[in-house]
Amino acid sequence: MKTLLITGSTSAIGLAVCQALAERGAQLVLHYHANRQKADVLAAWLDARGGEYSFCQTDLTRPGNAKALIAHALERFGRLDGLVNGVGPYVYKNILEVTPEDWLADIDLNLNSCFHTCHYALDALRLSRGQIVNFAFSGVDNIKPWPMSAGYSSAKTGVAALTKSLAAALAPDKVRVNAICPGLTEDQDIGAEERQAMAAQIPYGRPVMPEEIGKTVAWLIYDSPEIITGSLLSVSGGWEY
Repeated sequence: MKTLLITGSTSAIGLAVCQALAERGAQLVLHYHANRQKADVLAAWLDARGGEYSFCQTDLTRPGNAKALIAHALERFGRLDGLVNGVGPYVYKNILEVTPEDWLADIDLNLNSCFHTCHYALDALRLSRGQIVNFAFSGVDNIKPWPMSAGYSSAKTGVAALTKSLAAALAPDKVRVNAICPGLTEDQDIGAEERQAMAAQIPYGRPVMPEEIGKTVAWLIYDSPEIITGSLLSVSGGWEY
């Protein structure tokens, strides 16, 4: 039985990831920042299925909190087989209106929190030959101007680089590191006109469902060949930002 830590577990994608992994029998350590109501909904879903889990509420932009989260996981279950870094709110704001505080918040939430959890999980993941799954966005390896989400796209481009760097460094330890790169998702909070324009460009004809991302994470952790590491796996219906 695998013990898996999911950060950002109360977002729509986070919930879908947790459910997909619970259905595979994983013991879950579930992080959330502030949304206790959604955490309670997830807990009720897990209780109804007899799942083993533990919640931890904390702010992962602070390194010490990330260290404490990993310690909590190890204290609760004794091992860590995988880390899914799901923290990463999408902020939709024109770059010309972004303040330094906005910018730092984007980088802290979407990039620094990911580094913090990876850093403190390394020893445990080396012991288990575990996996890290990060989140970027479709087209992250083909940089384009995106003035309405410059902070988010800059941070997630950093996540892609971090993913590949960790994958290379940890390959001798047989720790795999990959990133899921979603396209436009069904729940994404952007302007209606922008959403309609983006959706019209998706070759597959519709946005990505959170459940499809959850299934992809479960496949990576449970079924993918062990040679897959350092990959940026697009789940986008053939569309790139």
